[in-house]
Amino acid sequence: MNPQPSPAQPPRPSRRVRLPTEQPLWTYILIAINVVVYLALEATGGSENARNLVRFGANYAPLVTQGEYWRLLTSNFLHIGVLHILFNMYALYILGRETEPVFGRARFLVIYLLSGISGSIFSYMLTQGLSAGASTSLFGLFGALAVFFYKQRQMLGDMGRQRLINLGVILAINIIIDLSPGSRIDIWGHAGGLIGGVLLAWVLCPVYAFSNSLMNTINVAAGADAANLPAVILVDTNSLRKQAFNVGLFGLGLVVLTMIARLVQT
Repeated sequence: MNPQPSPAQPPRPSRRVRLPTEQPLWTYILIAINVVVYLALEATGGSENARNLVRFGANYAPLVTQGEYWRLLTSNFLHIGVLHILFNMYALYILGRETEPVFGRARFLVIYLLSGISGSIFSYMLTQGLSAGASTSLFGLFGALAVFFYKQRQMLGDMGRQRLINLGVILAINIIIDLSPGSRIDIWGHAGGLIGGVLLAWVLCPVYAFSNSLMNTINVAAGADAANLPAVILVDTNSLRKQAFNVGLFGLGLVVLTMIARLVQT
C-alpha cells in the first residue's frame, strides 16, 4: 500500500512561492541617523579627530571600564572619515534592503542594534584602541542573512543555495581584508557582530507555513499544470513577541560578557 502524502507537506508547484515581506523603513532611518551624526562630527572638530570621537561616544576601553557602557551602543553610529561613512552606508543600504523585508521591521532592528553591541563588547574586551563604525551591526546583518538562506535552502532551491555560497565568498573576502597587514580594521568587532547576528537570527528567523485556505487551494490545483498555478503566498509564524524570552537571554548574555570584558581590561 502506498503511503498517502501528509497534509502538512503540501505539493510545491514548481517552487513558485511568494514570501511575506515588509517594506524597508528602519534601513533608511538608520542611514539618516548615521549621516546626521557624521555631519555633526565634521562640524564640531572633524570625524578623524580622536578627542571629538571620544566626546561623541566612541568605543574606548579605559572609559568603558570606568562605567561609560553607553559607548558600546553609540560607537556604532560614529564614522572616521568620508570613505568610512560612504562604504558603511552603502553596505547598510544593500544589506538592509534585503534583510529587513524578510525578517520584518521589529526583528531587523533588534538584530541590528544587539549585534552591534555584541561586536562592541568583543572589541572592548580584546582591544585597547579607539573604535567606531556601523560595521559591527553590518556583520550582524550579514550573519542574519546567512542564517535565513541556510534555514530556507530547501524551500528556495538553487537560488537560496547559490545566495548562501555567495555570502560565504563575501565573508571569506572580508576576513582576508581584515587580516591584511596594516588594515587598521577592528576584526574583533566584526567577529562579535557576526556571532551576535547569527545567534539572534537563529531564533528570530522566519518560520513559514501555509494557511488552511492556501493548502486547500494547492490540493485542489495539484493536478493542474504547475506553470499555470498562481504563486503560493506563505505566512510567517515566528515573531519578536514569540521569541522575547530568547532575546532577553541574549541580552543577559551581553551583560555577562561585558562584565567578563571588564575583568579582562582591569
